[in-house]
Amino acid sequence: MVMLLNVPGATGEIKAKVLDVADIGMGVETDCELQLNAVVIVHGRLGHDGAISKARARVVRCDAVQGGYRAGLAFEGGPGQNGKTGEAVPDYYEILQISPNADPDMIHRVYRLLAQRYHPDNTASGDEKAFRAITDAYATLSEPEKRAAYDVNLHAYRQVRWKIFDQRQAAMGTLAEKSKRKGIVELLYTQRCNEPEKPSMNLHELEDLLGCPREHLEFSLWYLKENGLVVRMDNGRFAVTAKGVDWAEQEEASARLREDRLLTAVPEVHNSH
Repeated sequence: MVMLLNVPGATGEIKAKVLDVADIGMGVETDCELQLNAVVIVHGRLGHDGAISKARARVVRCDAVQGGYRAGLAFEGGPGQNGKTGEAVPDYYEILQISPNADPDMIHRVYRLLAQRYHPDNTASGDEKAFRAITDAYATLSEPEKRAAYDVNLHAYRQVRWKIFDQRQAAMGTLAEKSKRKGIVELLYTQRCNEPEKPSMNLHELEDLLGCPREHLEFSLWYLKENGLVVRMDNGRFAVTAKGVDWAEQEEASARLREDRLLTAVPEVHNSH
């Protein structure tokens, strides 16, 4: 159990049950809804050493469940498990516009091209911020050991940030197929909300985050594209459409309505003893 402080709309501390903890974030269950992107203070035992500490965390997801809400919190510069920080991990593959499977030669060629384009001395397209970003990305991805460590951290960060899909359902069958479609739309919906300038995801990212091989996603993506909920862009990446946004919000509203009906249908039990 931990306490959440400075929660928007709350007058005091909020108790939260810890569901899981990682170096970069944690999953909790609360009685009240937490606003997406809100920054809260987590106070409690955040590491294996049992010490009580505080950490800033950003709300990256919050789902209604029976009896409360389940939220995902990503640490922001505060102590996480083992005293490490949980700052956001930049997607260097996205910055360099390459596949996570790109070989060293491809990484080098793309970096040289982008470095020339965004170098501050280039009066036509120079961009100091973009140049610094691609240089940082290249410095990590061009070194095998650094790249291997980075891939582990990026995967862990995504698991905390996007933990919205039950991998046990990533099998074949009608119920599993519906869950996969829902998971894809929710991922793309959240991506567009959180990063409107980069609203798309590639197939590798969907595989990774859903814990489902691409051959099990092909039918789901076909169905979503045919119904206009998802679009495949010219660069091969996928993005949610306005129709897909409406569908996701309707699904969430329907789920909450079913939960409300279930709760009201449960008769109150009186103890006669």
